Amino acid sequence: MRFRMGLRVGFARWFDCSCRRRLGTGTVVWKDVMPIVVGFLLTTVLGGLLGVLFQRQSWAHQYRVQLADQELQLALRIFEEISRLLDRRLYRLRLLAGEATPPNTGARSALAESHMDAYRAVLFEWNDGINRNLALVQRYYGAEMRDRLDNTIGAAFVDLGREVEALWKGAGQLRPDLETRLRQLGGLVYHFNLEMIRAVQQRDVGLLGRARPTA
Repeated sequence: MRFRMGLRVGFARWFDCSCRRRLGTGTVVWKDVMPIVVGFLLTTVLGGLLGVLFQRQSWAHQYRVQLADQELQLALRIFEEISRLLDRRLYRLRLLAGEATPPNTGARSALAESHMDAYRAVLFEWNDGINRNLALVQRYYGAEMRDRLDNTIGAAFVDLGREVEALWKGAGQLRPDLETRLRQLGGLVYHFNLEMIRAVQQRDVGLLGRARPTA
């Protein structure tokens, strides 16, 4: 009986010491593994988050670049369309003025009819798209350029056009400054075209240009 009791006590002491050694070793191993686990988690999680963030920034930058290129191409097409229309209207108005006012004859030139037809054609094209063109100029070149096209250049075209049409019909009086005012209108058109070209070259057009008033 005493022998069995001794075996039991010895086994219990051995088991207790063994468990303590294992627990102690486990504690040491966990302290060693902890920095590795934490470093792995930080590298994986934070690295993934940073990768997503950088990828989104890259996509956003690419989108802005593509949008800027599209805006630039559209602004260039608007310039080409409107500048050609302005030049055609001015040129045909000059032709009509020259044929509608023959010196000292009071008669209409044989070319006056064809020049009037050509002038009316470009005038119809201008009026047919006036609101669209004004909106596009404001959208891509700003409210100031829109106002110049409408209230300065457009108003001058209207005044001179009415005067030349009256001369063509024989119902008006030739003003001595008609040619001067036609040249002045040509200067307005030239500088307007120049401003649009400059805006395109400086990439100062569309939504990605500098802030513009919307009035």
